[in-house]
Amino acid sequence: MKPFTRVLSAFAVGILLQGGVYLYLDQYMFAPTTDFNVAGASKDDTKNFPDIKEGTKYVSYDRQFMAVVTESSLKIYKANESKPTTIDLKGRSISYFSWMPDRNYAIMGLYDSREVVMARLNADDPEHEVDTKLEDLPRNSKIVDAAYSEATNVVYMKVKVQENAYRIYRTDANYDTRRVYMQATDIGHIGVFYDEDRFFYDNVKTGDIFMFNGIEGGWRVINPPGRFRLIGVDMDKTIYIARVDEDNNALTIYTGKLGVGFKPVYKYNHPTTFNELTLSDVKDIIKNGSDETTKVTEDDTSSKSSSDSKKKS
Repeated sequence: MKPFTRVLSAFAVGILLQGGVYLYLDQYMFAPTTDFNVAGASKDDTKNFPDIKEGTKYVSYDRQFMAVVTESSLKIYKANESKPTTIDLKGRSISYFSWMPDRNYAIMGLYDSREVVMARLNADDPEHEVDTKLEDLPRNSKIVDAAYSEATNVVYMKVKVQENAYRIYRTDANYDTRRVYMQATDIGHIGVFYDEDRFFYDNVKTGDIFMFNGIEGGWRVINPPGRFRLIGVDMDKTIYIARVDEDNNALTIYTGKLGVGFKPVYKYNHPTTFNELTLSDVKDIIKNGSDETTKVTEDDTSSKSSSDSKKKS
């Protein structure tokens, strides 16, 4: 953990840079992506806020702020206050919204027919917005997902440019924003290590999972032989992947680490739609089990390896 003085220093620099980017990996950001990617808050999260019927409610990590988001509007409520601050979107629509996991900053994807913007919002001063414009995008593109790295202050954005076609853009605390050229356009889930600029994504079409080194620029496939999809990565840099069939149904869950490899941990008793999986649910099943899954033992793995060897021979 960073020393307290370093945290204060970093926070001060952030204010001077108009609320710069101090982005943290959100373990639950790897849920299925939609054109309007937000996560709903629980009833307990919203108990100190007005009972708003419209929009999606998204509560900050300390439950001091609640954003009510629709595609064309954003209102920020403070806990125990009834009057919100309405954010002027300047005619743009919202395609993505998320609070940072441990401070009251939010990141948004904004778009209109001409431009795409990643906006940063300070909940204590919500009318002051810091924008980063993404260049050279087709009309009607939009940000639909993002992955954050704490120690490197880097954010990767998944941008939808047309149906089933995506691009990845990268920005850092210095607002150096550029397109990162991937080995696929049919990009599924994305993730990044919290303390290294190592970005992960999967190719929905081929079932390959890639690791991209943001410093050196190299990339490589990391999954075992077969068809796999990325579920996500967590704070101890464990990578969670699923072996899937041709219809993207999850069959077996694997965990692994870079330089070590992957091992199966449980299999589904019946094929399960991959897009229904979340990292939190997968970790809960690994810890507690479920009626829908069976734990994979070392004997199961050994038997499969032996069977595979016989087939090859």
